[in-house]
Amino acid sequence: MKLVIKYMFLLFLGFCFGCDELEELFEEEIEVQSTFITELEVNVPNGSTPDEAMNFESNFGVWNFAEDPNIVDFLGSPDEITKIEINSVRYFFKNVQGNPDAFVEGQITFSVGQGGESFDTVVTNLAQADFNNTLFTLDGDFSNVNTAITMFRSIGFLYHGSVSDNPVSFITDVSITVTVTIKPSLDNL
Repeated sequence: MKLVIKYMFLLFLGFCFGCDELEELFEEEIEVQSTFITELEVNVPNGSTPDEAMNFESNFGVWNFAEDPNIVDFLGSPDEITKIEINSVRYFFKNVQGNPDAFVEGQITFSVGQGGESFDTVVTNLAQADFNNTLFTLDGDFSNVNTAITMFRSIGFLYHGSVSDNPVSFITDVSITVTVTIKPSLDNL
């Protein structure tokens, strides 16, 4: 409904100012910032000894930018997305249960199309990070990921690595902030 009202307003502007001015308006790109949050669950079972490092892999998270509620009102078609750029990736650990001495060492991997790229997370004691509500920032050069997500307009991600001092279960709460550049098309009015 919001989209219909916007287009009716633009049509009204076209009558008032002429089609050339309206077309110039549509030649401008719009940048929309959006943040999406997902929970990646991890369950590390008992090893042969409690201090044995155990490998883990979380569930797989997926985000489709063409269906993002913060972006969809600006789109007539997913083809109008011209660029997607990751501004920040933040994460924290919550609902930690199990061995209080467990340390996690891992990576967040972004999967787009047939490729993927991994970024190291900070080695940390899970129980302390949960208790202190410690917020971590994922550092790295996201340019390859940005190029791929612009092409595919979606992203998949998971958290994997190893945990010492098991058993332990926890949730990695991941928050990704992006800027989506949209060039509206007159064909979609």
